[in-house]
Amino acid sequence: MRLNLLLFFLGAFFVSSAQDTVKVNTTISPEEQAQQNYNDGITALNKGEGQLAADLFSKSIELKPDFEKALYNRCVAYTLVRNYPSAMSDINKVLSTSPNNIEARFAKAMVFFGQSQKDSTNRWLDNCLGIGKHAEAYYYKGIMSYQAGDYNEAIKEYSGAIEVKPDYAYAYNDRASAKRAINDLTGAIADYEKALSLNPSFVFVYNNLGSVYRVSKNYDKAIEYYTKAMTAKPDYLIALNNRGAAKLESGKLDDAKKDFEEVLKKDPKNSQAFNNLASVALKQKDYKKAKDMAGKAIELNANNGAAYFNRGIARQMLREEDGSCADWKKAADLGVSAAKSFMNTDCN
Repeated sequence: MRLNLLLFFLGAFFVSSAQDTVKVNTTISPEEQAQQNYNDGITALNKGEGQLAADLFSKSIELKPDFEKALYNRCVAYTLVRNYPSAMSDINKVLSTSPNNIEARFAKAMVFFGQSQKDSTNRWLDNCLGIGKHAEAYYYKGIMSYQAGDYNEAIKEYSGAIEVKPDYAYAYNDRASAKRAINDLTGAIADYEKALSLNPSFVFVYNNLGSVYRVSKNYDKAIEYYTKAMTAKPDYLIALNNRGAAKLESGKLDDAKKDFEEVLKKDPKNSQAFNNLASVALKQKDYKKAKDMAGKAIELNANNGAAYFNRGIARQMLREEDGSCADWKKAADLGVSAAKSFMNTDCN
């Protein structure tokens, strides 16, 4: 009896399912659609797809004109694709209704930063920090100070960023570079190592560490870190060039030459590598080759002051006095200070 009753209900269930149609309402409200577009815009923005993100935020704003978060993030997206007038328009709308929005103040600073408007950038970073502590605002204040050559102030600002955000790997790296600029090599090494401990994928920090050790003439350590950079990123030609330079400075001329030649295999138009080969040739007293290598470096980059300097030395040794003085003058004009002493000593 119980079995038949169960079968009856099962049968009734299947009959009902076969005959009845249930209508599901798939229409969503404008508010919900605006939120969906916004969410998709955030996803695109996180992927670095600035224009797609801006388009999605625009759709969201069309449905919900007072959607402040969409306006703010569309400003960020426009800044990413360098559409600065549209970015400024959006962030001004946000600030008109929320003047004390710290993130909006920072975003406006970034619109100015993208346009290299230094005074306005600094003013809005200060406006941001006037409300409260903000790691990225301190960080960009550090960048501005570093670019201005005020390395002590840069260290102070980067330290502010780290105080707010202790795991800020970029701030540690950049503070290290500022310390290196004032010859605080021990402090620079400690900060670079901290940056690596926070983010081991920062391959460029290995290169930076190599350069600090190279400045301190610890060439074995420099070569070790340049090699680590290349192991992590085999096409990192800057590190390969730098490793060659460390070998050159330590007197390992043949090994240095191999590194520079390897750079040129991967990048035949690398002006720096050609000039580095000129430096090797000068050390080996092959002045004709040094002249040729420096000449190729200049052909590839007419503003390579170091190449003019090296070619000037080679020409002097080849008794091409007029040519050497012309090269040193060009090198001096391009900012190679050592060229001036050569000119004062050997040129009329």
